[in-house]
Amino acid sequence: MDQATKIEECFLAPIGSAIPCFDTEVIERDGWYQLITPSTGSTQGNEIVISRVPADDAIAVVHRTIDQYASHRLPFRWCVGPLTEPVDFGGTLERLGFVGWPTRGMAIDPASWKHVEHAGITIEPVTEANLPAYYACWARGWEFHAPDVAAWMADHVRVFATGRFHFFLARVNGEPAGTAGFITKPNSAYLVGGNVLPEFRTRGVYRALLDERLRAIRGLSLSLALTQAREATSAPILEALGFESLYRSHMYRWEP
Repeated sequence: MDQATKIEECFLAPIGSAIPCFDTEVIERDGWYQLITPSTGSTQGNEIVISRVPADDAIAVVHRTIDQYASHRLPFRWCVGPLTEPVDFGGTLERLGFVGWPTRGMAIDPASWKHVEHAGITIEPVTEANLPAYYACWARGWEFHAPDVAAWMADHVRVFATGRFHFFLARVNGEPAGTAGFITKPNSAYLVGGNVLPEFRTRGVYRALLDERLRAIRGLSLSLALTQAREATSAPILEALGFESLYRSHMYRWEP
């Protein structure tokens, strides 16, 4: 896969990677992909992944989009990167009150990953049986609690059946310590949600979750693992571990 294709693959990886809720609305057209999910009450399921709009219409598009989410009293995210048009779209969002943070599109060939043993740490795939333990750890780590936990679990059980969504629970000496996942695409796997509870950090849990996911991706005969990492947290860690930086971008958030 050439560099331009890897960049496109990474930037568009979130498309089809969100777990849909009963009320998720997908708005998709050429140069545009958007999710609206009123039931989450958060940025979960409320985002614009790609936006290519004429420069002279950009401000009007942003105002119309704000109005969509404001009608539900929802915050939402807007991804701005190498495929966004116009190129100064991030500046437009900032002038209209969005708050942004830098991110990085990154990639690695799972076959090049060097596995490391982690004493006392076990990684287990998430199934319907251990989904409650996964949810408790995930919710605490991300400081997000689903408005309807039963519906949240039902949504996860449903996507497990597709074979595309893979989640993992890390334990330290049996105690839930962290969560992570990946979603398979036709030509790659998209790494998502790496999180370690505060009391278990600096003990190798993050690396152990990477180890297990990349081993699983290699076993699926996929030669590319992709992620969109926050510059302030995971991007430097992944770079030190051998991930390639494909591009730099920004994620923006709007609050009602």
